[in-house]
Amino acid sequence: MLRKVESWHNQLRMAKSRRRLARRNIHSKKKFIDPLTLDRLFDVLVNESIRPKPAEVLYHYTDWNGARGILLGQHFWETAHDCTNDEAELVSAHSVILEVAGTLKKEAHGVVAATLDLFLRSYPRLQVNKLKTIYLACFTLARDDREKWGKYADNGRGLCLDVRVLNEPIPTPKDTGSALIQVDYSEESWRNQLTSDFKQICAWLSRVRYSKHNIGLGSSALYRIAAFASIRAKQPKWAIEQEIRHATLIRGGANIRPKKRTRDGKAIHYLDNVELRTAGKKLAFAEIIVGPNQSLEEAEKGVVDLLTQAGYQPGTLEYPEITCSQINDWTHQTQNQEGVIASAD
Repeated sequence: MLRKVESWHNQLRMAKSRRRLARRNIHSKKKFIDPLTLDRLFDVLVNESIRPKPAEVLYHYTDWNGARGILLGQHFWETAHDCTNDEAELVSAHSVILEVAGTLKKEAHGVVAATLDLFLRSYPRLQVNKLKTIYLACFTLARDDREKWGKYADNGRGLCLDVRVLNEPIPTPKDTGSALIQVDYSEESWRNQLTSDFKQICAWLSRVRYSKHNIGLGSSALYRIAAFASIRAKQPKWAIEQEIRHATLIRGGANIRPKKRTRDGKAIHYLDNVELRTAGKKLAFAEIIVGPNQSLEEAEKGVVDLLTQAGYQPGTLEYPEITCSQINDWTHQTQNQEGVIASAD
């Protein structure tokens, strides 16, 4: 009898062992991604989602004081997002971001559902506008544009600086991070892009083990994509601006103090030392257009003098062609002042 009991226990242990082995074999059929590899994949997906559309030249309208500061100082001023004249700066896309994540969560399960749930619960306090100040320098795709002359170039008495976008390595400082971003004015476009980007993250998450670490990696990727969408999105009423923005954030722990000035009684915080080219190279201009509402002969001479003072040499890549606006039927009435921050700011 003892032998029969021992035999039964041995068979039971063998059966349990086989079941454990079978479970291991079942799990082994599913290829899980290593968490470190997952982090790198998320970085690739996030970077792909924020890649700007190519543009060879960007236009920056300014008055003479602004142009003088840019040429002699070799920097564009970048204004804090909460100091611009758009009250919805960085928050326009928030409702769409939550909508997209909520829609995806309805059909999600496992680690994907947990990640989306964490994102939805945490996003209201982790929105980029609550965590970071983003500094913006504004450019446009509109060349020799009547409205831009009126709003940002002293009612046509200023200049338009046509900045070359060069295919060369960009500065990579430790204390700040920057990106050139094309503004998107379509809510439908925000929704489509966010859905595509979030789905890619969810697809990778569906292949990883359920763990707090992997949920954290996934939610971090979603936050980064959402942050970029917030920086990129502006309401449709601003679409006439055709804006391309150079956005800069100060990294945590960096010892950088933005400068401050006052405009219309309001404190304006800004950066005036963000490098756009490496090794001290000068800003490169394809063209400088003289505004239509001024003496063209005097203005052309003034541009040449400014370029000389700034150390520009004729015949180099950085030296611009100097041209005149082709707008002839200029009115002297002040244009509507709504729009992006004036470039002299």
